[in-house]
Amino acid sequence: MTKKFKIDSNSPTPIYQQIADWMTENITSGTWEKGQKLQSEEELSRQLEINRGTLRKAISVLIEQGMLIRIHGKGTFVDEQKISYPFAQELISFAESMEAKGYTFQTNVLEKKIIHPNIQTQKKLDITDNDYVLYLQRVRLIENEPTIVLANWVSLKHCPGIDQEDFETVSLFSAIEKYSNSKITVGTRRFSAKALNQKQANLISMNKNDPVLHINQTTFLLNDIPIEHSEVLLRTDKYEVTSVLTR
Repeated sequence: MTKKFKIDSNSPTPIYQQIADWMTENITSGTWEKGQKLQSEEELSRQLEINRGTLRKAISVLIEQGMLIRIHGKGTFVDEQKISYPFAQELISFAESMEAKGYTFQTNVLEKKIIHPNIQTQKKLDITDNDYVLYLQRVRLIENEPTIVLANWVSLKHCPGIDQEDFETVSLFSAIEKYSNSKITVGTRRFSAKALNQKQANLISMNKNDPVLHINQTTFLLNDIPIEHSEVLLRTDKYEVTSVLTR
């Protein structure tokens, strides 16, 4: 049931923002479901006992925030919410980000094996052909929808025994710090657009040639020791990468 709205005339918060906050609460609580059509501006303004200009301003705020979408000739609808991921500014794992936001997620391990690295991985992890890496491929799901595909190469030179972990329940970053007896201190990330091949599309429930965000990452332990390299495919219809910039 839609939560009742009442103007707080003693609040310093503008009325349009009070309405926007009320709408946000209905959306985030699931009272208004994604794809649900809102009442017309005339009906809603009459119900809330406010003028249409104030209501229109509140709706515009939520459209800018990506919570509502206006379709010409059809009306205003609750938009599908994207998950904000501070991938561009914090060295934080998917699991850490989701736990901090209170999301329930599931990890499926598709492959876990010890291999000899190819020449590109050797260069990124500063190892040789005689060294071994743990290769890990996983799919992460939110609300039972596959959202992110991760392929990781971890240097066993600095993390012996890490292959024994259950990565459906354990964060890779946590395991690296445990088995290396060190701390992850810095990382590099490169972002690009990528068209999915058929195998990748099948993993993430999309179509061949659909665009995704491709993230190329290398993380380092103390003393600038490269420990892990990863290739990440991120669904941009489910995720948005955020960054806070200062000057």
